[in-house]
Amino acid sequence: MQLLCLAECLGCSGGRSLHGKFARLGRTVHGQRRFQVTVVPRLRLVEHPNSLEGREKERERQAARQLEQANDVNTEEDMRSPVERFRRPPNKAFSVSDLISPAWCELQYWYTLTKHGRKRRTAAMKLGSTIHKTLEDEIYTTVPIEITTKEDAFALRIWNIIQGLRLLREYGITRELEVWGLVDGELVTGIIDQLSIECPDPALEATAASYYASIEASRAIMPEYQMSLTDYLLAPSRGGKKLSEVYEHEADEPEAIVEATSSQESELPSIPRIYLTDVKTRGSASVPTVKSSSFRPTHLQLQFYYHMLNRLITSDDVNIDVLAARYNLDAQRPFTDAFINEVGGLNDQYFDALSYQEFDPDFIPTQEDADAEDSSSPKSAAPSASQDSTSILSSHNNLASLWLLMKEHLRLTFLPSPDTSISVAPSIPSEFQPSTLESYPTVLSPLLTAKYISSKPTTDTEKRVLGSRSFLFDPTSMTSYVTDQMEWWRGYRHPRGVEVMDAWKCRICEFRDECSWRQEREWDYSRRRQQKMDIEMNAT
Repeated sequence: MQLLCLAECLGCSGGRSLHGKFARLGRTVHGQRRFQVTVVPRLRLVEHPNSLEGREKERERQAARQLEQANDVNTEEDMRSPVERFRRPPNKAFSVSDLISPAWCELQYWYTLTKHGRKRRTAAMKLGSTIHKTLEDEIYTTVPIEITTKEDAFALRIWNIIQGLRLLREYGITRELEVWGLVDGELVTGIIDQLSIECPDPALEATAASYYASIEASRAIMPEYQMSLTDYLLAPSRGGKKLSEVYEHEADEPEAIVEATSSQESELPSIPRIYLTDVKTRGSASVPTVKSSSFRPTHLQLQFYYHMLNRLITSDDVNIDVLAARYNLDAQRPFTDAFINEVGGLNDQYFDALSYQEFDPDFIPTQEDADAEDSSSPKSAAPSASQDSTSILSSHNNLASLWLLMKEHLRLTFLPSPDTSISVAPSIPSEFQPSTLESYPTVLSPLLTAKYISSKPTTDTEKRVLGSRSFLFDPTSMTSYVTDQMEWWRGYRHPRGVEVMDAWKCRICEFRDECSWRQEREWDYSRRRQQKMDIEMNAT
């Protein structure tokens, strides 16, 4: 895999001359020349399955608890809401998969939770995991680590995020990045398949400014007394919130929006952006369209990731105290010496120790700068502005401190340059940031992509790529879905099955023979058909 980097001329040792500019822009340019390098695999540290607090063992215990709960003879009499039954301690917390799976069929997911405790891994799911692991191994080398405390185990997850962000800054790509967020007050976790500086659909990105301008213009010209359909569905009388309450910023006047988007893109400064991609495996050679019902879970999944990562960068919605309370951790407990020594010994790369404010966003290194650095200190010595992994962990010797370091790396990677002389949208090619995206002031592009890979075995990786589907983030659709979905999770309504046009999903559902929703509709269809036949017979 070839990506842009200055490593060939300056090296990736973590010095100021390389990372001061690159960390903000997501790519580096030395004059007008671009240098091609191969991504060097970094270490992805995982807990050894035999560790005292190994996550593999914890997953097995959790699965056993969920199965025991599902097989309980009193399950049918349990009147608690799904969130109380399945997503409160000691059960696992919400995941993005929990939120998007009902978009395929709520009733199917309800049966899954009540009968199995969680989704059972099918052969297709196992094959998909293998493909994801292959993609991860292209840029990471997995190393098992002995873990003796829960705090060390969680620190390993944070450490991998920091490593992933460094890889993204240095080489323009990272994979399997874990994120946390709050969705309607619930703590949610997820893993982003890929973040990259390579735009997957330049043509669609070029239309982003006009797309958001059209949305805001249509809302601005509506009569004051008239609600949009989405606002109606989210109205307080229906237990939700109006979008104007969710998003504080109102749209500008239509004329101003049109005028703003009519600026020539050639005059806009180029801000390198980071693009979010989810990888899907398919047994068939077809790729679903963005508007199809089968794409809907993926459509929502990518939007959740975009929202959660942006909030993790720019807010304290989720902090280490929230996570410590949910997972029963001591955020102030020091890491064990064995953990620090083992992780520090494996990660022999140097970490850039400068804070975000110490970087000069206007500083572009030259070859002379690199030569000056080399001559000022021995080659065997670490750069003065860097620390090795052991020193980093020793100086951030608990979860609270390591979390703050991770937040600093997030800001370093995703926040645009603080240069106030450039008033452009950081996330799209536009002179101004659309009101819809003002809550997301990062260089993370709202252009979201699902990449489809064939699950059929082949030695040629490129031939496995079936295609991709890209779309632009729409907070309106995400908010309306969450409002409706949480009504079921909190027990305000019963789960729903699929509509008639999606009845094809029932053919591949393991619960089709016992599904009450399907049976009721079959009976209803039979009654209506019999009534029609009776009417025709009486007419003759």
